[in-house]
Amino acid sequence: MTEPAAANVELTILLPLGVIANQLMKVESELRFLSAKISRYGQERGGAGGEAAARLEKMSEALDAIRQLIADIQADLQPRGARPSRTRTDRDD
Repeated sequence: MTEPAAANVELTILLPLGVIANQLMKVESELRFLSAKISRYGQERGGAGGEAAARLEKMSEALDAIRQLIADIQADLQPRGARPSRTRTDRDD
C-alpha cells in the first residue's frame, strides 16, 4: 500500500516541482544573458544609462530570488534521509 502512495506523491508533487525548477533555471539563464547584454550596452554608451542601471539592479534581485527558489525546490525534491539538514550558511548563498 505504501508503494502506490509513494508513486502518487511523486507524480502529483515531485514531478511538477521538478518541471517548475527546470523552468526557473531557464528563466534564470535568460535573465543572466539579458543582464550581461544590458551591462555591455551601458558600457558602450559611456555609462549614461541610469535607467539601464536601475533595470540591472532589478534583474539582479530577480536572479537572487530565482536562485533561492531553485535551491529550495531541489532540496524539497530530495528524500529526507538522503539530504543533509539545512544550515544557516546553506540558506545565505
